[in-house]
Amino acid sequence: MEDVWQVLLAPNTRVVLAGVSTLGFAAGMVGTYLVLRRRALAGDVIGHAALPGVAIAFLVWSALFPDANKNMLVLLLGGAIASALGMVVTAVLRRVGRLPDDAVLAIVLSTFFGAGVVLLSIVQRGTTGSQSGIRDFIFGQAAAMRAGDVWLILISAAAASLLTKAMMKEWTLVCFDEGACHVLGLPVLGIDLVMMGLVVFVCIVGMQAVGLLLMVALLVIPPSAARFWTDRVYYMAPLAGGIGALAALCGGIVSALVDKMPTGAVIVIAAAGMLAVSMLVGTRHGWLARRTRRPGGLVTSVRK
Repeated sequence: MEDVWQVLLAPNTRVVLAGVSTLGFAAGMVGTYLVLRRRALAGDVIGHAALPGVAIAFLVWSALFPDANKNMLVLLLGGAIASALGMVVTAVLRRVGRLPDDAVLAIVLSTFFGAGVVLLSIVQRGTTGSQSGIRDFIFGQAAAMRAGDVWLILISAAAASLLTKAMMKEWTLVCFDEGACHVLGLPVLGIDLVMMGLVVFVCIVGMQAVGLLLMVALLVIPPSAARFWTDRVYYMAPLAGGIGALAALCGGIVSALVDKMPTGAVIVIAAAGMLAVSMLVGTRHGWLARRTRRPGGLVTSVRK
């Protein structure tokens, strides 16, 4: 046990745990509205579409400054631009292509990700040496996080959570009654753009720690688990944030204690485990709760 505490209290471990748990909370909060808006696959597109943007940003930066190390802010900006472009392409195909939504999302997702893999192979053939770690954007490398990265995540997560709180009424109305928004004169397109823009922002901030592919799971699984505990969005969003933070904390602890265990993958497995528990014992829509409310279930209603 002494060795375990030494590992968990090590400075690098504390940095990683602070970063991933804060990221998990922000992802759960923002992802709540992504799930309620039925845009979970759109989040998948955002995550995959960022990959070519990261690769192009690195190639441009290396061409302009061949002797400099990779610039994290430039890579994040490239990923954000590519993700936004992916959402624009999705919207255009929906309007002019007359294709089903799932087909449009699959087309954009696979095309952008394929382009990203090709560009990554070009990056890896570079001779500057500064391309090391670029491939980690796919699956994440939380162990490589530094104090500066954690501060960036903390500030970004705080901003995302505050904006989510400020937009709670508008997002809730759009999720459940878009027609009422039009009647009230609310800009539905603008509200949607703010929502998806915040999803892009959280994805880009978290891709170094969790990875582009697994970041989507952190946006979707915690809100899905929270849905089994409450019907009120006012409680669902912070609960989803708490589940995301707890899953990230568990994943970070396991990866710190077990050698060569990928942090991002363990975080997603922990979140999936919490979803399974919620499906079973959730007080609102869990299996046991439904059984107790059903005549002939584990607990029958009181007779007069």
